[in-house]
Amino acid sequence: MSTTQHIVSDGTDLAEFINDRGPHCLIVARHGETDWNAERRLQGQQDTSLNSRGRCQALKVARLLKNLPLLQVHSSILRRCRETAHPIAEANIGQPNVVSSDLLKEIALGVLEGELKDQQSTAALTRHYQNFSRDEVHYRLPDGETLHDAAVRVQRFFGQNEHLTGPGIQLIVGHRNVNKMIVKYLLELSFEEGFRIEQEHQRLYLYFRASNELWSCWMGAATACLTLGYTTTKNGSYA
Repeated sequence: MSTTQHIVSDGTDLAEFINDRGPHCLIVARHGETDWNAERRLQGQQDTSLNSRGRCQALKVARLLKNLPLLQVHSSILRRCRETAHPIAEANIGQPNVVSSDLLKEIALGVLEGELKDQQSTAALTRHYQNFSRDEVHYRLPDGETLHDAAVRVQRFFGQNEHLTGPGIQLIVGHRNVNKMIVKYLLELSFEEGFRIEQEHQRLYLYFRASNELWSCWMGAATACLTLGYTTTKNGSYA
C-alpha cells in the first residue's frame, strides 16, 4: 500500500487531481448513515432511510463533487442509496441523471436482517450469526446471499453498462458489501481480498482505468485526503 497522499481543499482541487489522471474516472461512494447503522443493526436489503447524520454526509459528498462534471450517477434501488445519490446529482455542474439498478442492492442477509450485531433475538439466530461470522465469504444464511452472489450481480451490472469504462467521470452510490465486490471487479482481486476492503460512509474510492489505480478519498471536516490504494479491515464484517 503506497503512502502517496494528496490533500484537496475543495472540488476544484479534486477536479485538477482527476484531470491529471484522466480521461476516465469512476467514483464509488457508500450511502450515508442510517439509524440501523448507528444501532449496529444488520440491514441487508431492508429499505431503510438516511438519518440526519447520513443526510449531512450526502451533502458533504455533493459539495466535494459539485464542480466535477459527472456524466451519470448510478445508484442501488434501496432508499438509503437514492437519498444519497439525488442531492449529489442535483448539486452537480454536469446535471447528471440518477439511474437506479437492483443489481447494486446490498447483499441479502436473510433471517438476520433487522437483528443487532451485538445480540440476536433467538438462540437459533445466534447460531446463524456465529456461523456467518466465521465464514462471511461462503456461509449462506437462510433466504440470504453470499459475496459470490453479489460478485455475479456486479459483473452483470458492468456488462450492462459498458460506458462506465469510457472517458469521463461517473459515480456509483452503493452499499458497503456490494462496493467491496465492485472494487474486487475493477482491480481483479480475490474474494478474500475483496472481502477485507473497508469503506466507511465518509470515504470515496476513485478508479482510473488508464493506470488501473484506485485512490481512497477520506472526507474530513475541511479537507479531503487522497491516498493511493484501498483501506482494509481485519475481518470485513457485514453491515
